[in-house]
Amino acid sequence: MSHIEQIPPELTWRIRRQVLYPDQEFEKAILDTDDDGMHLGLFYENKLISVVSLFRKENEMQLRKFATIEEYQSRGFGTELLRYLIDIAETENCERIWCNARKNASGFYAKFGFTETDKAYHRDGHDFVIMEKICFKNQKQ
Repeated sequence: MSHIEQIPPELTWRIRRQVLYPDQEFEKAILDTDDDGMHLGLFYENKLISVVSLFRKENEMQLRKFATIEEYQSRGFGTELLRYLIDIAETENCERIWCNARKNASGFYAKFGFTETDKAYHRDGHDFVIMEKICFKNQKQ
């Protein structure tokens, strides 16, 4: 059985480092803006296995540092967490949700209506593309 709850940023750091920055210093997993975000954790059998951080600015929400422990990937946990945060964004009337997606993960986001923008870059040995989901039902007419 899994459940999602809001967690303090410190609980995201270990999973961020393990999944996103395994060969780098622990500090790489910490964002200067962590105190400004909302952090969600997905727990499975009382173990924290997936994390994501949300940052709201006006009518947009950015998701950052989305990570699921490798042994739990491809089992639907990331899907559950992404659906949950999309619901939050829509409930809070966000017009746009976006992220800096690793290029090799862009297909995952595309399944949820995210589209690639023309903004891409390379950092820390990875190719990234900015992906966005426009929440039409929340846009002002």
